Amino acid sequence: MGKPLPPEKLFALRRLRKARRLFKQQPVFAFAILCEEYKDYTHEQFLDDLRIRTKTKGKKKKKSPLTRYGRFFKMNQLLELYSKTGLVDFALQAFRLRSVITKPYRVLVKIEGCHIEYGLNPFIPYKEVEKLNLQLRDCKTEKEVDYVIEQFRSANRIG
Repeated sequence: MGKPLPPEKLFALRRLRKARRLFKQQPVFAFAILCEEYKDYTHEQFLDDLRIRTKTKGKKKKKSPLTRYGRFFKMNQLLELYSKTGLVDFALQAFRLRSVITKPYRVLVKIEGCHIEYGLNPFIPYKEVEKLNLQLRDCKTEKEVDYVIEQFRSANRIG
């Protein structure tokens, strides 16, 4: 084992334990009882015996299950912008994203007066969907759009 503790250290540890136990049992009278038992016991020593000597562990922040969804980080960015600038538009955008966070993305393409809607996995990052929208603006025919969408879906397989 290790070296035995010196008698002074043992005395201090026993006094500390006794102070804590008495303070739990009788907080009002603990100091008076200890003063009777230990003649040169001061209030500073009593407070020192009661102080917490180890660092407390910080509470772990629970991870939100919504972090899996692609809109989550964009929503947080908008909330940070709102807290920095105070513009309500950012908060409203974040609220809209939060309301549809688990729903599939709906990409609407307009070609020659015809509207085509595609559904995409909600786990795909928001930036990727924005890039897809920019690509789709350049498409002229429905075949081009279908090709771009298929390429996007194959490149962003989740799961």
